[in-house]
Parts: sequence; structure tokens; C-alpha cells
Amino acid sequence: MPSSEDKLESLLLDNRFVDWVLNPGSRYASYWESWSAEREENAELAASARAMVLEIGMEEEYGGEEMPAGEVDALFGKIREGIGERERHRMRPLRWTAIAAAIALLVAAGGWMLFRGEAKLKEVATVAEGRSPEVVRFNGNSGSQALFLPDGSRVVLGKGARIAYNLLMDGSKREVKLTGEAFFDVVPNPQQPFYIYTDKMVVKVLGTSFRVKASGAEESVAVSTGKVSVYLKGQDLEQRAASIVMPRQLCRYEAALQELVTEDFGGNFVQEAELAKLKTLVFEEAPVAEVLRALETHYAIPITFDADTFKNCYITLTLGNESLEEILKVITRTIDASYTMSTYGIRVEGNGCQNEQ
Repeated sequence: MPSSEDKLESLLLDNRFVDWVLNPGSRYASYWESWSAEREENAELAASARAMVLEIGMEEEYGGEEMPAGEVDALFGKIREGIGERERHRMRPLRWTAIAAAIALLVAAGGWMLFRGEAKLKEVATVAEGRSPEVVRFNGNSGSQALFLPDGSRVVLGKGARIAYNLLMDGSKREVKLTGEAFFDVVPNPQQPFYIYTDKMVVKVLGTSFRVKASGAEESVAVSTGKVSVYLKGQDLEQRAASIVMPRQLCRYEAALQELVTEDFGGNFVQEAELAKLKTLVFEEAPVAEVLRALETHYAIPITFDADTFKNCYITLTLGNESLEEILKVITRTIDASYTMSTYGIRVEGNGCQNEQ
């Protein structure tokens, strides 16, 4: 079970939570208000995380420039003071300093996005050169939560589960780090294989659906459709081949043997029903601004554009499990616009559309 520290970290690294704190008109307000009202623990965690974000938000004198190490340490101290005695002794300074510095820089720059791996924080949180930063999504609901990834793959996060992935999934691999339980329905792409990393295991897949558990001592993969290969972190694949897991099979980590064991799976994939909640979105002559806002929520990636420029642009579009990039190409070609991707998300630009009325 995640500790209070882990839950607090997940909130601070969830761009939706930071948006709610910093943006009075946040589209995520109803979600976080409902989540806070579910349990007293949730309300206390939200209050602590909110206070920390606002405290850091007061450190604006650097105007987005890199904070001196001494100031980062001082900021870290403020955060420690606000957490409480029990959590304070368990904190890992390096990780929390990275979080504090990341929030401070983004708030100082006037933005709400919170992604680990900002280039200015390379001493405390690095990101591979040429790739977008890492975004964390945490399911703080009392039940499971279904969501889309930027490549169009679908995920059902179990209660308390957390995934971290490259914001744009623009590397040679699609990589996801998982803590907790999740069900994946992966879009096939042989040129960009999909990897999931748990504490002990690596799961490689080209396109299939399967469940992964990574909770404490229990780690396993159960396949619904297709097949996956599973191996241990650090395993020499030339000396020992990966385990191939077929439909209705389960591969688990056996701690006593420190190896993987494959067996028949007789359970049910109840998470598959959750995927039905990710309904196809249909737009009929809808304002482009409405479509772009839906995409932003659909894929959890910030999209910026000039609403006045595109106020006369309308589009008919169906959103299924396409990748975000495929959809952006269709939209921008239709309205004669262009888009760019960066570590801050997506920017759509163009000359707008003529009002034919």
C-alpha cells in the first residue's frame, strides 16, 4: 500500500492536480473536489499538497530562471516543515528537492504544467536528450480509472496505481513505469515497441491486451489477447531467453526462486469492461476550440492555441483510439493550420477560417 509520502508525491506530480490548484477555472475542478470529499484521508492529502504548491508559487522572483542551490534547499525546508513529523523522517531529500524545484520553476514561469525532467533541473531530475519529459498519472479514486495514452493505447488503472511515461511517447520505444495494478490495451506499432517496467520485471509487447500487477512483493502479467515477452531487470537475454506469455497464461515473479514462473490463468479480466467507459467522441460541425479542449482532456497533454484566430473554424471528427499525432494531422490539414510539439505540450497555429455567414 502506498505510503502517505508516495501519495503526496503523486499529487504533486499530477499535472491535473497542479492545474486545479493554480487555475481557478480548471476543467479538473469537479474531479478533485469529488475525490477530496470521498474520504478524510483524501481531503488531508489534497490540503497538504495544495498548501505546498501555493507556498512554492510565492517564489516568483526568479522569473523562470534556474534557482540557486541554496534557494532550492530553503524551499525544500519549507516543504518539510509543512508535512508533519511522521512523514518528515521518511522523506527522501533528493526526490523531494526535485519536486520542489520543478514546481517553483513552472509556477515562476507562469505555467501550470508539472512534468518531471525539465532541462533546468538536470542535477536532480534528468530526461533523455531529445525526448519530452515524463508525466505521472495517479489514480486516487476509490475504484478503477480508464484513460488514453498519447499513442492511442488504453489503460485501466487500479485503485492507488500510478504510471509514468514520456509526455509525447516520441522515443524509439513507448515506455511506461508502473506501480500498482493496471490493464493495458496496446495499439500495435512494430517500429515502436511498448515496454512496461515494474520493480522486478520488464514486459515487452507489440500490440495486445493484458493485466500487470506490481504491488509490493507481488508482480505478475496475465494476458488476455495476443502475447507478450517478460524478463527480469538486468537479465542477460543471450544467456536466458525471455518468457513468452500467451492468452490465458500468467507469468509471475517468484521471490523465493528469484525467477519468473509461467502458469495457466483461470481468472477474469474485469478491467476490460472499464475500457467501454472510454467512449468514442463524435463531433459534428463542432468549433475547433471545443475539439482541441476535448483532445487535451482525452490525452492529458496541454494544447495551446489562439481561440480568437480559430473562432470561425468548425470540424466534423470522430475520436477513437487513434494516436494524438494522427488526429492533429487531420485537424490541422482540415483548417489549414500547423502544430508543433515541445516539452510544454502542443501548440496549434494558423490564420483561422473565414466566416461564410
